[in-house]
Amino acid sequence: MNISKKKSHQLVLSMNCINHIHLIGIGGISMSGIAEILLLYGYKISGSDLKSTRITRRLSTLGAKVFLNHSKEHIKNVDVSIISSAILKTNPEVIQSKILNIPIISRGEMLSEITRYKYTIAISGTHGKTTVTAMTFSMFLKGNLDPTIINGGYTKEIQNTIKLGNSPYHIIEADESDASFLYLRPIIAVITNIDDDHLENYHGKFENLKLAFIKFIQNLPFYGIAIVCIDNKNTRNIIPLIRCNVITYGFNLQSDVRINKYKQKKFLSYFTIIRKNRPKLNVILNVPGKHNALNATAAVAIATKENISDIDILKSLKNFQGVERRFESCGKFLIKNPLFKNNILTIIKDYGHHPNEICFSIKTAKSGWPRKKLIMIFQPHRYTRTHYLFKKFIKVLLKVDELIILKEYPANEIKIPGSDSISLYTKISQYKGKSITLISHYQNVFFALLKKISGNDLILIQGAGNINTIIENYIIKNLKKINKK
Repeated sequence: MNISKKKSHQLVLSMNCINHIHLIGIGGISMSGIAEILLLYGYKISGSDLKSTRITRRLSTLGAKVFLNHSKEHIKNVDVSIISSAILKTNPEVIQSKILNIPIISRGEMLSEITRYKYTIAISGTHGKTTVTAMTFSMFLKGNLDPTIINGGYTKEIQNTIKLGNSPYHIIEADESDASFLYLRPIIAVITNIDDDHLENYHGKFENLKLAFIKFIQNLPFYGIAIVCIDNKNTRNIIPLIRCNVITYGFNLQSDVRINKYKQKKFLSYFTIIRKNRPKLNVILNVPGKHNALNATAAVAIATKENISDIDILKSLKNFQGVERRFESCGKFLIKNPLFKNNILTIIKDYGHHPNEICFSIKTAKSGWPRKKLIMIFQPHRYTRTHYLFKKFIKVLLKVDELIILKEYPANEIKIPGSDSISLYTKISQYKGKSITLISHYQNVFFALLKKISGNDLILIQGAGNINTIIENYIIKNLKKINKK
C-alpha cells in the first residue's frame, strides 16, 4: 500500500517538534487505528504488543516497527509515548518513558490532536456507537464528502477501522470506557444511550459515568449540535443540561427524527423515518434489529443536517455492509447426521458483551428466525463486568433455548471470586428446565454443540474476547459451508 508521507498542515502546527511516536499496546483495535492515521500523516511509528495478529502484521506492512514484547529497550529516540487503557503503570516501556522524561499520553488525547482543527462528528454511547460511526461514514462517502473515519471496529465497506479523507469531516467513535472522550471537541456529537458498563473505571458508580457523558456533550460549542436518543431514559434526562441545539431521535413519538412501522425479515430491516419539515424516508436497511434501526436513524439525523440527499442516504442504508462481529452471518453449514431431516446450521456472531447487547441479539435472532431453536455460545468478558452485572447476565442468558458457556476472557483483569463462568453456570443451572453446558477446555465446544443441535438451529456466537478465534478453530473448521447467508 502506498502511504503518503505528507503530514497534515494543522497537525504539523500542533506537533511540530514530534517525529517518532511509540504506541504501547499498538495491537488493540483502537490503538492500531491511531497508529495507521499517524503513519498516513508521515510520522515515524513504532509500537509494542504481546503477540502477532493481523493488526500488527498490517501495521508492519505499512511501515511501523512493531515489537512483540514489552521492553525498555524499545524506547529509543522516541518523542512521545501513547498508551492504551489496558497498559499498566508498571509496564517497562511506561517506566522508561518516565525516566527519559518522554511525554506519555492516552489514545484519547492523541485523537483530540488529530481532530483538533477538523469538523469532527463524534459518536458516543454505551451501545451502537461503532455501527453509527460506520453508517454515518457510509452516507458521507455516498454523498461525495470524502470524510475521514476513525472507528472502533472493522467497517466492512473499507475493510479497516480508519480511512483518511481529504475533507474537513472527521467521523470518529468517541470511547467512554476510560473517559477519554472528554478530550474531544466535536461540532456534532451523538449519544446513542447511557448504560451501566465500564463501571470499574468510574469507581463502581453509574452516576459518575452519567456525569462523564454530560461533560462530553457540554464540550460542544454553542453552535454545535447534540443528537440524542430519547428512547433511553438516561440520555433523555440529560437533555435539559445541553447548552446547544438538540436533535432527538428514536421510536418515541416525541422524537424529532422518528422511526415508524418497523419490521424485520431475516437479515433485513424495513421501516419509515419521519423527520420534521422533510419527506418521509422508506428505509430498507441491510442489517437487522430494532437497535440497528435506531443506529441508522442517528446517522440519518447527521446526514440530513449536513444536506446529504435522501437518495444517497437510502442507498447507503440499503447497501450498508455492516461492521465485523455485529450480528454478522458466518453462513450456513452442513451437519452430517442421519437423524436430522434438515442438516443445516445457521451461524451468526455478535460482539455484544453487556446484558442489554445480548438481549438485542436474542430479540433480533428470534424475530428473524422464529421457528429455529436458538443455541447461544457465550464467553463472559472481564471479571469486573460480570461482577457488577451478574444478575442481569443471569436474566438475559435464561432467554435462549440452549446455552454453552465458555471459560471467561479476563482481558488482563485479576479474578474476582463469584464473577466467572463457573459462577454463571452454577446459578443458571439452578433454574429447572434450562439446558446449559460449561466448557473449560475450548477443544470440547464442538462436541458440546453436537449434543444440542436438533437440525433446525440458529447458533449465536456471543462475546468480545477470543471467542471468534475459538469458534473458527474448533467449530467452523469441522463444518462444510454451503453459502454466505
